Amino acid sequence: MDENTLVERLCQQAIRINAQALADLQHQPLAANAVHDCRVAVKRLRAQWQLLRPWLSRDDHRVAVKRLRAQWQLLRPWLSRDDHRAFDHGIRSAARLLAGARDNHVMAATLQKLASKADKPHRHSLSRVASTLFSDTDLQPETHHHQEAITAFAQDQQYWQSLALNISDHELLVSGLARTYKQCRNRTIKAQGGSDPQPWHDLRKWVKYLLYQQQALADQDIHTPCHDADLERLGKKLGKLHDLHMLREHVLAHSHAIEKQKDLAHTLDAIHGREKRLLKKCQTESQRLFQIPTKKWITGVTAS
Repeated sequence: MDENTLVERLCQQAIRINAQALADLQHQPLAANAVHDCRVAVKRLRAQWQLLRPWLSRDDHRVAVKRLRAQWQLLRPWLSRDDHRAFDHGIRSAARLLAGARDNHVMAATLQKLASKADKPHRHSLSRVASTLFSDTDLQPETHHHQEAITAFAQDQQYWQSLALNISDHELLVSGLARTYKQCRNRTIKAQGGSDPQPWHDLRKWVKYLLYQQQALADQDIHTPCHDADLERLGKKLGKLHDLHMLREHVLAHSHAIEKQKDLAHTLDAIHGREKRLLKKCQTESQRLFQIPTKKWITGVTAS
């Protein structure tokens, strides 16, 4: 049986995640799947920093000012607001460096999917708008910041190697993991009954944090009342909702490039209709997943 504490094992896990990302980044040019894997690594590390957030001091912050955003999110409960922002800055930059043309690619794919499900007249309108707005979309990942991404992962790996926190397994769960669940619950309550995109976008991020934290803890035989499959399903729906919000803003921002007003109207109607249906599903699933009060939920966390 592993005699290391839970936080020590999570540190070792984070070091391995960084090592794999660094190995993936050794290849030039970067393949699309390598960029994807590195982006996921950032999210997993950010989730782990959120878990440890309450235990990091201002001195910890100064040492790791430009570290990966993903890992800092796991430690989020132990950092002051200023500490967390500084920790988070480096990893957020790494994520942006790896983003490439993903946003445009996702918006183009979303619009094409809407077009494929529309009736014939509307389908032609949506297809024309897609051709106008996304004809030059580059599907290849950007690699001109390759070395900066390598540096970010290497620095973050060093910080995890030097991190020394005296946290009991019980405290890590009731102060770290419970905080993440509470954030999901609070954001669900805030988002209900409204169509403002921001609360749903915030909930999407916290659902990801909880999922990645649960997966990291499951590797250490810790299990929670929330099933990973349910979080993944909600996360995907929230992600699609966010993609629609982004697409609508992009279409409105470039409406001057769309020749026919009929095409613009059909496109916005299609986006709105899909948003409305998806929003209802997100409301139902998030209410079901996060209905249990936090104190009661954390008592259901078990070790096998």
